[in-house]
Amino acid sequence: MKSVRQAFIDRRLALRITQAALAAAAGLTQKTVSDFETAKTSITLVNLERLLAVLGLELTTREASPRPTLDELAQRYPDEEEQSAPARARPRRPG
Repeated sequence: MKSVRQAFIDRRLALRITQAALAAAAGLTQKTVSDFETAKTSITLVNLERLLAVLGLELTTREASPRPTLDELAQRYPDEEEQSAPARARPRRPG
């Protein structure tokens, strides 16, 4: 799955929109767009939504997939018993 940042960059480039033009359309600075694309700083949700809207994108949410418990994992993978790391021999100290 693409990150939001990568999807944003890919869409902007596909639409052949410059950072400056995108920023102007969203009422932001070109530096805000550049900083977001290069991960130099974080961006507010409001500003991200403004930029995405100009690109015809939107953020959506969905319910997270539940993570299995240790018991459920053990049931799924019964043949894989917990294996401890082999014991390492300790170096002898000169005596």
